This record gives sequence, C-alpha cells and structure tokens, in this order.
Amino acid sequence: MTLAVPEARCPSCGFLLASAPGPVFQNSVRPKRARPEGSPKTALPSVLAGAGLLAILVTATAAFWQLRKHDSASQAQPAPAASSSATPAPSSPPALDPSALFTQAKSKALAWHEDATLVQIDLAPVVDGKLDPGATLEFVFGKPAGKRIGPGTSVQSGLFVVTADASGLRSSERPGANASAVAEPNCIFEEVLEKTEKSGLSTHDRLRLRYAQSQKNGRGLWFVSRDGEAEARRTLDGANCAIIVTSSAAAAKK
Repeated sequence: MTLAVPEARCPSCGFLLASAPGPVFQNSVRPKRARPEGSPKTALPSVLAGAGLLAILVTATAAFWQLRKHDSASQAQPAPAASSSATPAPSSPPALDPSALFTQAKSKALAWHEDATLVQIDLAPVVDGKLDPGATLEFVFGKPAGKRIGPGTSVQSGLFVVTADASGLRSSERPGANASAVAEPNCIFEEVLEKTEKSGLSTHDRLRLRYAQSQKNGRGLWFVSRDGEAEARRTLDGANCAIIVTSSAAAAKK
C-alpha cells in the first residue's frame, strides 16, 4: 500500500520544496574548486628570478669597471715628491786637479790676449800630498811688453788672473810691475810633492807651492814653503824636478 507523502512546502511562502532544484545550502561558503591536474603553471616566479640575476650581473660589471678605472688613475698619478723637510745628504766638494785647472785657465788667458804668457802659479794649502778641499789656485798671465817673447821676458803691467777653487773658475785683471814670463812647467804638481816628501819635508804640514821665473837662475822654479811663511823650504827645477841647493843651505851643512 502506498501512502501518499504530503509534499513539503515552505511554511512562510508556500513554495513546494520537493520541486526546488537540488539541495539548498543556506548560510554556508561555497567550497573551492580543486586545480585540475595537468594545468600549466604561471611563469612569473621564473621571470622575477631572471630579472634579479640580470640586475646582480649588471651591478657587478659596473663595480668591476669602476674599480679598474680607479686603479688606472692611481697608476697614472705621479708618485708624491719626497718631503721637503728631509735634509739632503751633504755632498763632498769636488776634487781640485791643478793640471786640468791650468788647461782651463790658459784657455781663458788666450781668449783675453792671443799672446798671453804664463807669469806665476800659486797653490795653497796642500796637505798630505793633495790640495785641501778649501784650497785656492791662482794662475797669472801677462801680455808681452815688447816684440820679444818667451821665458824671462818682461810683460806689461796689466795682468790677467784666473782663480780656481771648489766653487769654480773666476777671472779678473790687476796691475803688476816688474813681472816676467816663465815657461810652462814640465815638473807637475804631483811630482813636486813627491820630491818634497823624499827630501825630508813633511807633507803633513800645510804647504804652499809657488812657480815663477827666477832671474838669478834664469829659469822657472817651484818654491815650497809652509803656508803663511815667506821662506821657501824647498826649491825645485820646473823642468826636471831637481831640488836646487842654495849656497846658504850648502854652507849650513858644512
């Protein structure tokens, strides 16, 4: 037996509930739909990762070139000069070479007058066989007083003087009377000192060497004295370096 089931209706509006389409969920949240399998994933994360890597690469490249530019500028920049406050090491004075200085003095004298002739050489002080660093060398030249020239002849009163020391050469003119020309010495400075030492005169003393014409002997002589003294301790021939023994000295030995 079939019982009739009364149709359910809405108690408020009388709507036939049995004819309503499907179940009605009131006061509920519709469930989320599951992602279908095999659906493509979005490429946004990969794009962002690539963009970040590119930014890092660009930044690193820019930093590398900036550093290289800085290194190049540092190498091109000259090294800083040494501090001016540093005290330079004292330099030793130049050695005085009488033979070389005489050659230079003679050139100056010939420029002064084409017939310039030697009158005198004066060197002092000499210590231990060499010129003292503070020594002064004086080379005196003159003009022939007449047509005759050569050793022993008179020269005019105006003399040409070349002075040499550690600071260089200087030339000047000065008056001079009764001066005579003298031959250039064959006995040079070093030989004079060697002969002087062998003769017994100590070269540790401060010595003065003067070369000039001797009217008595008729030739050029070297006169060796202690610096500051007028008396000659040794006299040497300017041609062969032979020591000249004066009559007074020979008498003193007897």
